[in-house]
Amino acid sequence: MANDPDIKKNKTSKPVDNKTKVEDKKSKNSSKAKSSKKSDAKASTGDTTKADPKASQPSFQERLDKLGVKNKPQKKTIATAAIVIAGVVLVSAVTFGVFIYKYKQSNRAVRIVSSIIPYPVASVNGTIFWNTASYKDYLFELASVQKFYKSQGQDLTSADGKAKLAQVKTDLIKQQEDNILVAQGASKYGIKVSKKDVDTEYTTLSKNAGGDEKVKDTLDKLYGWTVDDFREKIRQSLLQKKLGEKIASDAKLNGGAQKQAEDVLKQVQAGGDFAALAKKYSQDGSASNGGDLGFFGKGQMVPEFEKAAFALEVGKVSGIVKTQYGYHIIKVTDKKDDQIKASHILIKGTDLESWLKDQRNKAKIKQYFRP
Repeated sequence: MANDPDIKKNKTSKPVDNKTKVEDKKSKNSSKAKSSKKSDAKASTGDTTKADPKASQPSFQERLDKLGVKNKPQKKTIATAAIVIAGVVLVSAVTFGVFIYKYKQSNRAVRIVSSIIPYPVASVNGTIFWNTASYKDYLFELASVQKFYKSQGQDLTSADGKAKLAQVKTDLIKQQEDNILVAQGASKYGIKVSKKDVDTEYTTLSKNAGGDEKVKDTLDKLYGWTVDDFREKIRQSLLQKKLGEKIASDAKLNGGAQKQAEDVLKQVQAGGDFAALAKKYSQDGSASNGGDLGFFGKGQMVPEFEKAAFALEVGKVSGIVKTQYGYHIIKVTDKKDDQIKASHILIKGTDLESWLKDQRNKAKIKQYFRP
């Protein structure tokens, strides 16, 4: 059976045509070449990633576009938002303005808003927008006064306390107006208060009060002030002092007073009764007593007056002595130990108080808030 020809025939595979073999080989080589070209193309572009199944899905921006949402803000949208914000601010400003000007509110919310929006209390030689006293500063001063009264045991809820507080509120607005006038006058005369000026004055006051800690404790206890608040008060005080000195030395403002003093001195020198002339012309509280100031020692009078008075012999009369109060004519009537007794005739010049009064009469003052 091993030599059975049929069996051998079945085991023998069908002969392959040489032409078919060549075509198959060409086909395989072509496939390899195409595969090689695709690989080369991928290699040349650096693309080694596999196909992403999500690549065919729309991007996030495309989704937004379909919904009508733009990724970049539009000018119209910004303008609308700005208008809305401005409207909210305006409504808030008007609302709190009503609380302040109509209902005289001073609660915490009002204090916060007034520290941002400068609601005017009054204007001096200006408008509602400039040269104004602010409600914020008014509330600060009012709180200081209220704390001081309470620290002194005064009841501001009683009938007398309410009347006193009402007067204080009116005075505070006048004080703010005067501060603006002082600032304007200082600007006119070129007066400035430097940080060094304030530091020097603060150091002196602090030493006299017992040191910085004592000052801090006293300020907080009596007024609710910080040291910075106190330094601002010092600055205002120094500005007023410098302005007062400048006004007193201004010949244009004091020419009339000086001339009057010189005329009175001529009458004294001509033998006129000093006491009678003092009663007639002197412009201070001693006039009714013939100008008698009683006995005083050194350090009790302003330097210019003291120097002139202590240089006189009993019965002698000085020339014109200029001080911050005006023009003096001094007569020494007695001496005892280290004290002297003197009388004077005072013709007041223009001081800060009279200057402020005159400026208020001339100024354009508009009050917006009435307590």
